[in-house]
Amino acid sequence: MAGQLPGQRKPGQDHGYYEWSPIVKRRPLRWPENARVALMVIVNLEHWDWRLPPDAPNAPAGPFRPDPIPFSQHEYGNRVGVFRVFRILDKYAIKPTIAIDQAVAEHYPFLVRECQKRGLEFIAHGRSAQQPIHADMSVAAERSYVHACIEAVTQATGKRPVGWLGPGFQESLNTPTVLAAEGIRYVCDWSNDEQPYRMKVPEGELFSLGVEYDLDDVYIHMDRYRLITEYRQIIEDAFARLYSDGAQNGRLMVINVHPWVVGWPWRSKYLDQALAHISSHSGVWKASGQEILDWYKAHA
Repeated sequence: MAGQLPGQRKPGQDHGYYEWSPIVKRRPLRWPENARVALMVIVNLEHWDWRLPPDAPNAPAGPFRPDPIPFSQHEYGNRVGVFRVFRILDKYAIKPTIAIDQAVAEHYPFLVRECQKRGLEFIAHGRSAQQPIHADMSVAAERSYVHACIEAVTQATGKRPVGWLGPGFQESLNTPTVLAAEGIRYVCDWSNDEQPYRMKVPEGELFSLGVEYDLDDVYIHMDRYRLITEYRQIIEDAFARLYSDGAQNGRLMVINVHPWVVGWPWRSKYLDQALAHISSHSGVWKASGQEILDWYKAHA
C-alpha cells in the first residue's frame, strides 16, 4: 500500500510517540553542578509466580507441574540478594530507584519498609515477572492492569508512583497513552537515547528515562551468557564513553539490576567494582528517576 512505502515514513520510527531527534543537533544538556553523567540505578523487586492463573497468556496447558528453579532464584533475590545489593549501593551513597511489582507490593511489607528507611523512590513494575503487558491486551484490560499495579504500590508505600518499568520491558501499542492517562510521568522501557526526552501522549505528560538495555544484568548474564568479569568491564566501558561525551552534552546512565541475578555472592563483587570505578570520578550526579525528570523539565 502507498501509505506503507519506505519513502513516506517519518525518520526514525513508524509510530507517533516521539519526534526523531539526533543528539548532535540538540542544545547541550547541563546537569546539577555541571555534572557530566546523571547516574540512575534501578533495583527490581519482582515476584515469580509459583502458579500462573489459567487466563495468563503464557500459562502452561495441562496439569500443574511445579518448577522450583526459577521460583527459587527470584525468591533468593527477595530473601537474600537484595540486602547484599543495598549494602553495595549504600557504600557509594547511591539511592536506587525501586521498581516494585504488584505482587511484591502486596505481599512483602518488610522489603517496602527497608526501602522506605533509605528514603527511596518507588516506581510501578507491572503485576509480576511472569505477567507482563502483552500485545493482545484490549485497551480496557491494559488500563485495568496498569491501574491495579499503580494502586498496589500506592497502598503499600503511601505515595503514588510517577515512574514505570514494564516487566521484561514489554508494552503494547497503547502503553504510553495508558500510562500517561494514569498519571505516570516517566517510563524506562525505551532504550533509544542517552538523554531524557518527552513522549507524545494525548493526555497527561510522559518522558522517557530509558534503561541502557545492554547494561541490564538479566540481558548480560541470563540471555547473552557473558563472562562475569565482562559485566564489570561493560559497565566501566559504557561509563567511560558517556563521561567523555558528557563533558560537552550531559548524558544519562540507567543501570538496571535484579537481586536474583547480581545479588549472588559470586556476581555481586563485580557490581561493587563497577560502581567503585564510577564513584571515583567527579562530575557524576547520583539521582532518582523523579529527581532527574524534575531537573530535566526545569532546565532542558
